[in-house]
Amino acid sequence: MAEIFFRPRAIKGFESASKKDQKRIRIAINILQKGAFPTNTKKLEGHTAGYRIRVGRWRILFILGKAEIDVVDIFIKKGESDYN
Repeated sequence: MAEIFFRPRAIKGFESASKKDQKRIRIAINILQKGAFPTNTKKLEGHTAGYRIRVGRWRILFILGKAEIDVVDIFIKKGESDYN
C-alpha cells in the first residue's frame, strides 16, 4: 500500500467540495492507495509521473512515486454553464 501525501492546495480543494463529492474523492484516493488506477485516470502529457483522476466535475492531480503518492491539487473543472 502506498503512502499518500496531500499538498496544502489539495487539502483546500477537498474541503471546498460538498460532503457527497468528498466521499467520491475519498473512494478514488482509496483505490489509488491500494495500487490500482480508478476509472477515468489519465497520464498527464509532458510529465513522466503525473496523472489526473476525473471524479464527476472534480479533478485530482497527483504524482506517482515508488512508494508514495503526492496529491498535488483537487479542483473543480469549470464547464460552459459556469460562465453564463
